[in-house]
Amino acid sequence: MRDTPPTQPLFVTPTGAEVIGFQAEGDEALRWWEQLRLAHPESGLWPLLMDADTPEQLTASYPSNGQVWSAADAQALNGAALLAERGERYLSTSSPSYAAELRAELAGERVWPEKPERPGFGLPYGWDGEPAEVTVALVPATAPWLVPVTLQHSVFWDPDPAEHSAIMRYWYERYGAEPVAWTDTTLEYAVARPPATPPHALALAWEYRQYNDGEYDYYRADTLTELAAGLMNAPVWRVWWD
Repeated sequence: MRDTPPTQPLFVTPTGAEVIGFQAEGDEALRWWEQLRLAHPESGLWPLLMDADTPEQLTASYPSNGQVWSAADAQALNGAALLAERGERYLSTSSPSYAAELRAELAGERVWPEKPERPGFGLPYGWDGEPAEVTVALVPATAPWLVPVTLQHSVFWDPDPAEHSAIMRYWYERYGAEPVAWTDTTLEYAVARPPATPPHALALAWEYRQYNDGEYDYYRADTLTELAAGLMNAPVWRVWWD
């Protein structure tokens, strides 16, 4: 692609997809993501920011039995239904008192916080907030939600790559959520249409809770309602797996 820095091979997935990339940091890395995102319809390469360890961690996590997941596997699944099933299973295995508390929150019975936490992108800036060097990876995926099955990886394999792609497709279609940064434990999304009302934000917060086991950490939230407030009107979502 014109004007991009020289790229180098990063790794090859089990399906033979080669991922290439180059180095950038901080705001520059995000600007490259935006530029390459605009070029995606023509290039077929989805940009992802990765830390230095991600390529090795991705390749080390490939299943030894040779199992691969395809775009067809992902298309056969319903991401909304997967999250709903996980939610019902979580409620059924929780204590009756806690399940009742969660249902009350979902019904909007808690007080909405005045100043919720809304984190922005984290990876290109490091733990200290200073610009950090990352890899701008170019993943051969014709749609952003195909990234998990293209990489043949989903954090700790739960959800598996096909399930992850299905969930990502659902959030992409509903909210315009697109993956920006990916490490072995963290995923950051740019979101074009985040929920704009408390009921819709609560519904998303419940799905968010089923999607990752990091719960509310990035949002400094102790309740589902506080998490929902942080997700409402938020152009960036951050999730992580412990």
